[in-house]
Amino acid sequence: MLDTKNSNSKMLSHKEKISYGYGDTASNFVWGMVNSFALYFYTDVFGLTAASVATMFLIMRIFDALNDPAMGILVDKTKSKHGKTRPYLLYLALPFGILSILTFITPEISYNYKLLYAYITYGLLGVIYTAINIPYGALMPLMTRDSNEKGELNSYRAIGRSVGTIIVASATLPLVHLVGQGNEKVGFPIVMTIYSIIGIILFGLTFKYCHERVFEIKEERDTSLKKSFIQMFKNKYWLLVSANSFMWFVRMGIMNGILIYYVNYVLLTPNLTPVYLTVLNIANLFGGFIALLVLKRYSSRNSSILMLTIATILLLSLFVIESHSITIFLIIFFIANLLIGYSDPATLTMLGDTLDYQEWKFGNRPEGLLVSSYSFSTKFGVAIGSSLIGYALSWVGYTPNNVTENAKNLIRFLMLGLPIALTIFQIIILYFYKLDKYHETITKIIKQRGQ
Repeated sequence: MLDTKNSNSKMLSHKEKISYGYGDTASNFVWGMVNSFALYFYTDVFGLTAASVATMFLIMRIFDALNDPAMGILVDKTKSKHGKTRPYLLYLALPFGILSILTFITPEISYNYKLLYAYITYGLLGVIYTAINIPYGALMPLMTRDSNEKGELNSYRAIGRSVGTIIVASATLPLVHLVGQGNEKVGFPIVMTIYSIIGIILFGLTFKYCHERVFEIKEERDTSLKKSFIQMFKNKYWLLVSANSFMWFVRMGIMNGILIYYVNYVLLTPNLTPVYLTVLNIANLFGGFIALLVLKRYSSRNSSILMLTIATILLLSLFVIESHSITIFLIIFFIANLLIGYSDPATLTMLGDTLDYQEWKFGNRPEGLLVSSYSFSTKFGVAIGSSLIGYALSWVGYTPNNVTENAKNLIRFLMLGLPIALTIFQIIILYFYKLDKYHETITKIIKQRGQ
């Protein structure tokens, strides 16, 4: 229950809204590097086998996903002069930056010790990322109770996230080669140091200018945690939305990791890697902007099915176009990923509707449980997608700079074929999602109960 007396009615300043967006820019200077370059760094620079990296990604990312609910509980119990969430931004920004640098350093030690070093640094980076990112996300509803202001804060967060990701995607490899003078073992940690310093400063600005205004009054819950878990798994629409998002994030994990291999070894244009990464991330950004317009008039479910169907057809055409025209390939690649990017915010809208369904069907609304469990499904999806690449490359005997035809065909399948299959799975899942047809009726019933 939220204490309305303690809620500041003053409108949030423009500076505070922008400063909230800085937090996700800071996160993605680091996590954007991990998503886009960690697999390439570990196999081609650090010197680990693809299978070893795949196993590490799978273990550590599942562990990271399991930390989400625990971190949420810790934040709820935090009491300090800086509030519940802001202390984590203040005290963890520096450790987050230091660990990100250590993760991209290549020590001159034996293979087994290198593998151990990678597990420790990569694992701790994931823990710190969760420990700073969960409180950052929980800060927004504590800043304001006004729905419009919450929407603006989320918009600034999305813009901040995209800015960080796009900068990392477009600038990293050129900077690595520039500052390392062609030596990627030297270039990667220097570039990560630059990103970390920027990230620490941005987290500091978020801490300084964003304030908690809404406070919680503790009250007894009518439903036990165990019963809420059982009811959650009886919520068929929450299961469908989580499955849909799982497919989306498996694809994201695959495409972010395999793109650099595809551009280097299939298209044979390694100098264009930053261009493709930038196009991919800008497409997702524009997909979010389109969602803001389309979702005002059309249902999330129907519009997502349409967008994903068109995207599937466009992705199929890339098999033919890849060897004929880079320009046309990039244009179609952009449009397809823009349409796929649309389905992510649309899915979040459907997630909100499943909370209403939960309240209507079971008489309780455990937002934290459903949202945290949904977050687990997205992180688990990224873990599966990222690790799948490493296992697949190991299976065909991938060797850096000496790639066989079998390996090239596998890379092509991972880049185009598997994302098509995952998109089709999304369409099938969304076909069974029928909540949009009677969601309005459900909300009316819930309002009548409260009168």
